[in-house]
Amino acid sequence: MKIFYFILILIVNAFSTIISQTERSDSTVANKPDTVAVRGVDWLAYPYIFYSPETSLAFGGGGMVYFKLYDNPKAKSSSITPSFYYTVNGQYDITIIPELFLLEDNLKIWSKFNYSSYFDRYYGIGNNSPEIENAQYLQDNLQAQVKLQPKLFDDRLNIGINYEIRNMSVADTKGNPLLENDTTIVGNDGGLTSGLGLAVAWDTRDNNFFPSGGGYYEAYTSNFFEFVGSDFDYSKTVIDLRHYLNITSDHILAMQGYLLSEGGAPPFYDLGLLGGSKLMRGTIMGRYRDKTYYVVQSEYRMPTLVWRFGLILFAGIGDVAPSVGRITISTVKPTYGFGIRFRFDELEKVEIRMDVGFGKIGNGIYFDINQAF
Repeated sequence: MKIFYFILILIVNAFSTIISQTERSDSTVANKPDTVAVRGVDWLAYPYIFYSPETSLAFGGGGMVYFKLYDNPKAKSSSITPSFYYTVNGQYDITIIPELFLLEDNLKIWSKFNYSSYFDRYYGIGNNSPEIENAQYLQDNLQAQVKLQPKLFDDRLNIGINYEIRNMSVADTKGNPLLENDTTIVGNDGGLTSGLGLAVAWDTRDNNFFPSGGGYYEAYTSNFFEFVGSDFDYSKTVIDLRHYLNITSDHILAMQGYLLSEGGAPPFYDLGLLGGSKLMRGTIMGRYRDKTYYVVQSEYRMPTLVWRFGLILFAGIGDVAPSVGRITISTVKPTYGFGIRFRFDELEKVEIRMDVGFGKIGNGIYFDINQAF
């Protein structure tokens, strides 16, 4: 019942903001041509309240500013997506994600900036790490990631560089016995990670906000070495494969395969973490971590059911492992759930989402702009 109680809180607190913005959007769309071919800026914002075991009671807000940077009917929409929350026990998170399509879509710049202080959980490393009485610890973060990907050889192909940097400090161990007693843990006190690598993407989606066909296939690497300022020597490779099928009448089946693999000696806080708002929704983030992290998930996205509200169903499996060669099916973790979508902009297919996820070791409620993948 707690889950549905907080869903009601979300709707009551955000409804007036959404309605007023939607009315403005409706009047704007009425004056636009069928295909946007002019520069303009649209935006939306919404408040929310939520509760989770990780954060306790939290108050936050999100939004997005989206626009096209040149006059062409086929121009991709750029966006800037900020979000924040503050909890009753003093945690906070501020995130800004710009995604820009420049030079007539010939240069894509994706970036993420985050400033946060929150209670992470550390149970040790591996997919069978035991329960401990007090797994929490407080970490402070300042981090950024930037991918510069110009088009090369083909309009669907972007090849460029990836850079990420993170300064994490263990502000308070909060009595976590592993962090207090085991000084051999890599990154026990925090540290600076700085990594540079390649980023390749093949994009055939028909819409980057709400794809109904095509796919997005990306791979990028980060090499964390002393010569780029890192306190730790290790490497990271991420492969993210997404495909979309329009089954019939705007019923969309979305599928994703995700793999993170690390080599060397990464700090414990930069290992692959099972869970989150996009992968393995419903799993407590940080309960399991290791150098390899994989997820296979799918979503069934229904067309608008009532006014601008829609519904999605999702399910997936995932796990962590010491390496790709040591992945074991016997320890795989399932996750499933449903989500509510509010179509803010019919023309650009911009949506506000709320997902309720259930996993083997917990559940969660997630708020964001547009789809999980």
